[in-house]
Amino acid sequence: MKIAIHGKTFAPEFDDAIKHILMRICELDPAPIVESNFKRILDERMGRAKDWEAFEEPSALSGYDLLVAIGGDGTVLEAAIWVRDTEIPVLGVNTGRLGFLSNVGIDEIDLAMDAVAAGKVWYEERLLLHVDVDGMELGDYPYALNEVAIMKRDTSSMVAVEVLRDSAFVNNYWADGLIVSTPTGSTAYSLSAGGPIVMPGSEVLCINPVAPHNLNNRPLIIPADGTLQLVADGRENQFLLSLDSRMFILDGGRKVQVTTAPFRLFLMNLEHQEFFSTVRAKMHWGVDPRDR
Repeated sequence: MKIAIHGKTFAPEFDDAIKHILMRICELDPAPIVESNFKRILDERMGRAKDWEAFEEPSALSGYDLLVAIGGDGTVLEAAIWVRDTEIPVLGVNTGRLGFLSNVGIDEIDLAMDAVAAGKVWYEERLLLHVDVDGMELGDYPYALNEVAIMKRDTSSMVAVEVLRDSAFVNNYWADGLIVSTPTGSTAYSLSAGGPIVMPGSEVLCINPVAPHNLNNRPLIIPADGTLQLVADGRENQFLLSLDSRMFILDGGRKVQVTTAPFRLFLMNLEHQEFFSTVRAKMHWGVDPRDR
């Protein structure tokens, strides 16, 4: 098995756990390939990865069987950029906070590595969004796993976002911003903005205004097929366009087209993991703080 590793800097209390993760990975692949920045962190912090190859381009992952993402959900979002349309599955190990995407806890490392070795895992396909902006470049990866959002800049003025779906007028949202969320992103920014939790396999999107001027503007669930067109306007002439954590300056009046990507991200899950148990654990459903 050929394994790639991507990660972010981690707190000192995770040092022993990271060492154990790397040891277990090396049992499956004695010479894993490591993202260059994370390799430098491992070398400086614990003297690991010195003899391992570093990667700096997605093409370096050709032929690999698994990418292990060590960090939080943001690390898994970055992992999606590395694997792109290769169908290399991603296993997220959580050293962050909430961890809906990085769903393997530190205490589950041995269980996870044993399951990978035995093939006792299952793969969950996650829908991504493709974004095209009239007259604007979005780099070589114009895709988002969680959401696409148009936001006002650092002013008190609202943004007006006109939304059409397949040329049919949906609404003109006056708000601090507008989120188009995938089912995966329903537990991210959209959730903080009052959006619903959506099962990952659902072929739907959520249009969710952020702090709307009209309180009757509520989150809207639509089928994932078709094309959304977003056009921002307002007192300011420039706005923020975000694709997950990547930010761009968007000129007012430019047409932003959002469609589903022609490929999916494959997340690796352990046999005992399923959506409802994850949500219950992460959201503390059924937990009464008075029961202490």
